[in-house]
Amino acid sequence: MQDIAERFSDPRPVILDGAVSTELQRMGVPMSADTWSGLAALTHPEILRELHTRYLQAGAEVVTANTYAAAPQHVAAAGFGDRAREINLRSAELALEAREAADAPAWVAGSLSLMAPGFRSANRQAPLEHAEGLRKQAEWLAEAGVDLLVLEMLRDIEWSAAAVDAALSAGLPVWSGWSCVVDDRGTVMTQGTVGEPVSLEDALREVAGRGECLVAIMHSEIDDTGPGLECARRVCDAPLGAWPNCGTIEPPDWQFTGVATPEAFADTALRWVDDGVRVIGGCCGLGPEHIRAMVDRLNS
Repeated sequence: MQDIAERFSDPRPVILDGAVSTELQRMGVPMSADTWSGLAALTHPEILRELHTRYLQAGAEVVTANTYAAAPQHVAAAGFGDRAREINLRSAELALEAREAADAPAWVAGSLSLMAPGFRSANRQAPLEHAEGLRKQAEWLAEAGVDLLVLEMLRDIEWSAAAVDAALSAGLPVWSGWSCVVDDRGTVMTQGTVGEPVSLEDALREVAGRGECLVAIMHSEIDDTGPGLECARRVCDAPLGAWPNCGTIEPPDWQFTGVATPEAFADTALRWVDDGVRVIGGCCGLGPEHIRAMVDRLNS
């Protein structure tokens, strides 16, 4: 199969999948207060495999393993610390199995995140300690055979820099995903749930360019994603990606309020593609129907 880096030589945008955790919730998988959907590979493997299949059928070229909340520190919070490697391997295997069954040219991404164990800020680890867990997770995902790693919800400088370095240590292509919000003054800021909010431009200047092959604005509201992309375009030399979210979370459940229709999402996604975005997909609240609508519009 073509290397993911070679795919960027094609002018067509790369189609990423949409949400994993929130779609599992839609499909009836209960969300854990400790590790969100991180245990689904153990508790609901058939549903997880089916979700990946739905994204592939919708036209996704990259499907994301359910490992956003499966780092050692995450699953330990739920009492499964001794099974962390197993959970990551199985999560990746289910995505790989879906790809094989679909007989579709697609890549599998492993997800790493800065999520605090149990959604609780009191559980926040020091940057290097958290990054050590991500380093182990990256090694397991590489062992499982994923094609690339996606860092999700980077929102500061110190934690994010350590996380990027941890992901790069596995030797796989790394995409870094930043979450932002436009404040009352019109400044694009990071979402301040790891540390205090900082200017997205300042954060990117400090962190981007460490070896990532794509910088994305992700898990940001649609209205904030466009300004975030403009900011990233000023600062970054790497290709850009976009996968926004719709709705809000009341841990551990996602609230599907104000979710854009598939048609409205496709309209916005195409504008970003016209502006040069190279990878396009969805995050929390946006599912296979949104990806299908976007693919249909691109194909037409």
